[in-house]
Amino acid sequence: MARDWDDERFERSFTDLIVGGTFLEEPHYYPRYKSRYKHLLQRFAAMAPREPQDVLDVGGGQLALLCKAMWNDRAHAADIGGDHLAYLRSKGVDTTAWNLCSDEQPFDSRFDYIFFSEVIEHLPIPGHLVLERLHKSLKPGGTLLCSTPNLYRVRNIVFMLTGKKIFDNFRMPTDHGLGHVLEYSEPHLRWQFKTAGFDDTTIDFVQMHHWPNRLLFRVLYALGSVVFLVPLYRDNLVAIASRSSATD
Repeated sequence: MARDWDDERFERSFTDLIVGGTFLEEPHYYPRYKSRYKHLLQRFAAMAPREPQDVLDVGGGQLALLCKAMWNDRAHAADIGGDHLAYLRSKGVDTTAWNLCSDEQPFDSRFDYIFFSEVIEHLPIPGHLVLERLHKSLKPGGTLLCSTPNLYRVRNIVFMLTGKKIFDNFRMPTDHGLGHVLEYSEPHLRWQFKTAGFDDTTIDFVQMHHWPNRLLFRVLYALGSVVFLVPLYRDNLVAIASRSSATD
């Protein structure tokens, strides 16, 4: 049976633990993108059983922390490093330092659910290599929830037409993280999942509404919001993929 969704509990947890927490982004980032966290957690709640699950968040760890706060899941976060890992541990979330561009495989058949949100577009290596490691990290029958910007989102079209830079330089990271070095179309992302060994993948075009930073783009966003009725031009792709229940 799916989990109950409590809007007030989400709002309270998000404000106290995420906006008021210690993470890599500036505090104003999290209220702007709250819709993404809410969307992914609602998708998770709709499929997860009521009893606590083994949950991994590959990235900032916010989703793992929210899962623990809202449902008492056994939460784990993996990231390349940073002070936020100590903050997560102080809140009862286990952590692992994991450089996704290396050949590390720190987990094997360990998690029921993995969140992989807004990460794959930052990696200057083929996406399927990382997805293969996440596939191995899932228990048989486990599920991966991935969100990433849609290559054909309106923002990219406007940037291309006006000659603005869309992606960061394609290079291996040093001591600093990278911006978006690659964004995926739906067919390209589906191929990455299939190549990684996922047999059952659904990918949705999703518009998680938030206001752009710059005034000009806020105006354009408001005037052009009707275009989001066309799925191809929505901002995000959300992929849900499962590892086969058979032992690999």
